[in-house]
Amino acid sequence: MAVTYVEIKDSPVFKDKFATDLHIGVNVFIGGNGTGKTTLMKAMYKKIRTIEFHRTLPPTPGKIIFNDDKNELISDSVTTSIDNTENLHVVYIPEKDILEHAKGLLTFIEQKQTGFDDIYKGVIIAAQDVPTQKQSETQKSVGQKIAAVIGGDVRWDKGDGSFYTLKTDGSRVLFANEASGYKKFGFLGLLVLSGQLESGSVLFWDEPENSLNPELVPVLVGILLELSKSGVQVFIATHDYGLARYFDARKDKSIPVMFHNMSKGDDGKVICYSSDEYINVPENLLETASTELFKAVVADAMGVHDDE
Repeated sequence: MAVTYVEIKDSPVFKDKFATDLHIGVNVFIGGNGTGKTTLMKAMYKKIRTIEFHRTLPPTPGKIIFNDDKNELISDSVTTSIDNTENLHVVYIPEKDILEHAKGLLTFIEQKQTGFDDIYKGVIIAAQDVPTQKQSETQKSVGQKIAAVIGGDVRWDKGDGSFYTLKTDGSRVLFANEASGYKKFGFLGLLVLSGQLESGSVLFWDEPENSLNPELVPVLVGILLELSKSGVQVFIATHDYGLARYFDARKDKSIPVMFHNMSKGDDGKVICYSSDEYINVPENLLETASTELFKAVVADAMGVHDDE
């Protein structure tokens, strides 16, 4: 299963028409605030999740088309096409952690009208899935790498309804007490070990770099590239230069990566420039900011300041 094209018409965020080709491997969305990166990923996730649940396919392979004539990004007028539902799982990791608050939250969301996006309900349900009995080589490899980072495995206590990390020394640490960066790795580990990220699956991750120490960024990129190589389609939205650059530096012919730079024109329309080479992405704000920082560091070292 892979999404190779997305089109959105007449939505509040994407005026008139927005369309872009997508890669079967890793797709890295970059761009300024308010350019629709998160909105786009949430819309795609929700529609693919509907397909996963109903296991029905419209005729055109690879395409997701949102015809939003009701000022809602997801509405009854949406038409979607995916080429295959075999082994289809779709998961979304939001910018903000939700598992530390998971105890009783799912029941609360289901029984009461709340302000929680339906995505958070999906996050909790996905995290409560049990590990597969027979682990694939990718599951074993990724699981070991994540355990090395966080010092154990994250698990769900069905009786208590909460999550915890079982450390290698046998001790338990409540998930709420884990470091924020470890929570990201821990949740990813839950998804991998439960078989939700296998060939044919789709992963959306909004700003994975948040709360992550810089030395862990290449580890995370390596894991995501390994999942992609095993057949998982990956979508990332990021504001981090280091994360984007590591994807560029670590990719190879067997792990395709495409960068999508989203921006708004003077007329308010969202424009997307795409390239499989990071350095060739036009109007790249990450690269511009990095260059300006380098200039500032050099100027400071030379004792040159803007106010002089």
